[in-house]
Amino acid sequence: MDKMSEEKKKTILFVMPRLPFPASSGRKTSLYHYCRILGNELGHYLIVAAFLENSDDPVRKPDFINKLIILPKASAKERIINIIVDSFILRKKPIQVSLYWSCRAKQQIDELIKLEQPEVVIGDMVRSTEYIKDLNTFKVADLDDRISLRYKRQLETAIGRINPYGAFINTVPRFLRKIMLLKPLASFVMKNEIMLLKRYELEMGKLCNRVVFVAKNEVIQFNKELREEKAIDIPIGVDTNYFSYRITGCKGNIIGFLGAMSVAHNEYAVKYFVANILPDILKKISDVRFMVIGGGASDDLLKLASAHVEFMGRVEDVRTYLEMCKVFVCPMTFGSGIKTKNLEAMSMGLPVVTTSIGAENINAKEGEEWLIADEKLDFSEKVIEILNNDKKRIEIGKNGSEFIRNNFTWDVAKEQFEKLFQQV
Repeated sequence: MDKMSEEKKKTILFVMPRLPFPASSGRKTSLYHYCRILGNELGHYLIVAAFLENSDDPVRKPDFINKLIILPKASAKERIINIIVDSFILRKKPIQVSLYWSCRAKQQIDELIKLEQPEVVIGDMVRSTEYIKDLNTFKVADLDDRISLRYKRQLETAIGRINPYGAFINTVPRFLRKIMLLKPLASFVMKNEIMLLKRYELEMGKLCNRVVFVAKNEVIQFNKELREEKAIDIPIGVDTNYFSYRITGCKGNIIGFLGAMSVAHNEYAVKYFVANILPDILKKISDVRFMVIGGGASDDLLKLASAHVEFMGRVEDVRTYLEMCKVFVCPMTFGSGIKTKNLEAMSMGLPVVTTSIGAENINAKEGEEWLIADEKLDFSEKVIEILNNDKKRIEIGKNGSEFIRNNFTWDVAKEQFEKLFQQV
């Protein structure tokens, strides 16, 4: 059945660095629901053009994506040239933009534009916006969060102690990866990347018709820097029926953490918790287990496994593991945007203890809907309080779940997309 017979409203091309399915990580979950909203709920004809990650399976395409195009990746030689020339010599593109640039992919996207003539083209994060910036149609740069801010905080906090580049370092050719990870060079490379990212984000703001962030605060700051009102917020939602409320913690004193371990802020959060917070908890509650849910842990991180620290890896259904926990921790020391992990845990009625960074842009009530602590001793004491006080644990869990139902469903994202497309 063609798009005319389906009576779709608009044709939308969404360019992505990964498939938006299955919803197995924070960003993929957002993209999955964005596509579901655009295709199913708003009735648009949706074309997704994406690169493949290792675990991606195009056969699992959901019906709300009408057409799926797999983009060809750049060769190792092309990526090396892109980085050296565009990121270090000319200093005009961030490294992660250079890494995802493929002339063949650009040619394929341009051919798609001629064939499908979409009214709207969306680029997911800076890695994809390079492909849409010159197109003569309504362009949306879906930047998710201020990645330049995230990297700046990361540089100030954790340089030299973890892989500073996050998961995208795995797309760098092996020999260049080793050079970039050398400690004397990592700080220089990160400072260069932060400068390039900040400049590039603003450049995309000028070239595209609209810019999307998940957090309202980042929208306000971006518009101020851009000196135009182009950015809007389309917040993350939670499937509250899937992450439904239940009494958690039936398996003992288990503390949970959820996230892709290949991401720098998650890796450092786990290391920080194990080194600085867990020992104080164990002094008071000796049978505590810290359960880390999520794949991609480095060998260095896995060395922290012990009788009190378990790495579960990638799991089929995170709810099964979250339900075991009495408390969920998000000890982030750097990051940006909104932490999906907190929203999902809260939705299930799992009380959350987080930092100010982890709490950014969510605005739940401290002491009623979750607990916030930045000092390590304060953090450990609040975790201990939840573990020892069932009444408070259940009360905060119920309040947190209600807060998510009232503020973070995907209906809000749908309303924002409707507003966005009224301008086309």
